[in-house]
Amino acid sequence: MFTINIAQWVPKFILGDKNGYALAKAIEAGLQKMNDVVLEGFECITNYDTMPEWRLDELAWEYNILYDYAAPVESKRDWIRNAVNYYSIYGTPAAITAYLGGVFDSVVVQEWWEYGADPYHFQVVVTGEWSEAADDWARKAVAAVQNTRSVLDTIIFNAGSVTIPLYVAAAACGVEIECDALMM
Repeated sequence: MFTINIAQWVPKFILGDKNGYALAKAIEAGLQKMNDVVLEGFECITNYDTMPEWRLDELAWEYNILYDYAAPVESKRDWIRNAVNYYSIYGTPAAITAYLGGVFDSVVVQEWWEYGADPYHFQVVVTGEWSEAADDWARKAVAAVQNTRSVLDTIIFNAGSVTIPLYVAAAACGVEIECDALMM
């Protein structure tokens, strides 16, 4: 905290006069108020832990990062705080885990050799609250951060004892999949 002492800057003969002293103290109070507002504004744009949600949303746009505006505020803080680090891991399973981890409780990326698929294919298993919006965002996030040569086979939503595969390629092929298990 910076404290302004106007007596250091005003000549003593002005401080000796009651009107000069009053004017100097009024200027001091104004400068202190301005300083407090500037510090608050600086805190707003530099401290990710205390900055308001609207500022996080603005930073996401400024940084041009993958971001879900409907995500919990703590996930948003994490994405903004680690934006540069996340750019460095794009194209890896860690990037998929990092982004989807902000929306789902757990995220596991299974490479092709782990479940017997064709080379360069992978699937993602997530646990947590499933919704159409979360599914749409997960697909968008995976497409944005995956390795360009890799192919996402499925996103599997794991709801405890029920596992629901959500086939990515179905819409692209014109196939419609209906499942009663999705109605929770």
